[in-house]
Amino acid sequence: MTLRRPGRPWYPGRTEPDEEIIALFDSADPSPQILYDQADAAASTGKYADAMRGIYDKMDSLKRSPDAFRSWTEEDGLVTFYDTLLDLAPSDMRGRVQILQQLGEFKFRAGTTGDDKKKQIAAVFAPQGEDEDPHIVSSSRARRLGALWTPPAESLLGHIIARPAQVGRVLSDRLNPANTEPFRLIGHEFKEVRSTVLQPIAEARLAAFERAGEIHIIPAMDAKLDQWNADAGSVGVESISLLEAFLLHEFAELVLDEAQPDLTPLASHIVATSLERYLKETMVTVAVEDFFLDWPPLSTAEEEERAEKLLAEELAEAEAMFAEEGPPDDLDDDLDDLPMDPTAKTPLKKKKVAKKKVAKKKVPKKKKRKP
Repeated sequence: MTLRRPGRPWYPGRTEPDEEIIALFDSADPSPQILYDQADAAASTGKYADAMRGIYDKMDSLKRSPDAFRSWTEEDGLVTFYDTLLDLAPSDMRGRVQILQQLGEFKFRAGTTGDDKKKQIAAVFAPQGEDEDPHIVSSSRARRLGALWTPPAESLLGHIIARPAQVGRVLSDRLNPANTEPFRLIGHEFKEVRSTVLQPIAEARLAAFERAGEIHIIPAMDAKLDQWNADAGSVGVESISLLEAFLLHEFAELVLDEAQPDLTPLASHIVATSLERYLKETMVTVAVEDFFLDWPPLSTAEEEERAEKLLAEELAEAEAMFAEEGPPDDLDDDLDDLPMDPTAKTPLKKKKVAKKKVAKKKVPKKKKRKP
């Protein structure tokens, strides 16, 4: 029996969603909608199919004219990766070093002792000094990182840091409609699923995941991403929308899964997030966090149950109000204090009128005649 590969989830922060939470997508929505199918790209229609075609065109443009997207230097790339590493990797030194070892290699001078290596690595993650300008801490630490560590030149992370044009080449080649290698975009609507079932997804902020050539998303989120586009328009690459940046994050996870299957989901997530931040900085995270403030919605059954409960509570309050025996003792006092209408006439009692007796006339009886 072939074991299903673990999903590579999108999430903010350091807490990676458990596989049990990812499995809720399958159990709560076993018949999701196929939004785009690379094997038959021409037959795929709708908003997401159009978005994938638009992404292909823009990645092709990035390949040809990277400077038209945004100004980007290798230092910009290192700072972006460094900040992403701090945000998503474990906060301890050992955890960060393990991620760096997965994504690249350290390059110390010959003869460097073990203690000196530890000191140099510690300097990369040193806290801000008292007299240090907070605006240059990230760039200062990123330069230290670049002096003793580097990713493989031809890796996706290497391209993101120093050669964005190559990012466009790698992603556009995989998105090319002529490439019929299986790849599908799957949408989970979770229609009429109880919100209590979906709450773990919301708490984990699990917006999407990639698994074995499939990207699983919650289509309801696109409205919130569109809503935030007005604020994100001038951030990063202006021609890229938040929805496109979000989908490109997941597509980068798919490409990494195919090219470097031994990468842990966390390492893959850090690389894809670095790409996402090259495109739109942290605006995708802001929009997704906002989406989960109101998601999941109540199902119809839950709405009806809530209405029934509210009605029962109102009836119980009404019954309690009228359950007392008789009126309150001070009811008369309360009535005496009520304002009177000065223009109202005091009602008069009707006098009883004695009815006159009518004398009845006596009718004489007729005498019977003798025969």
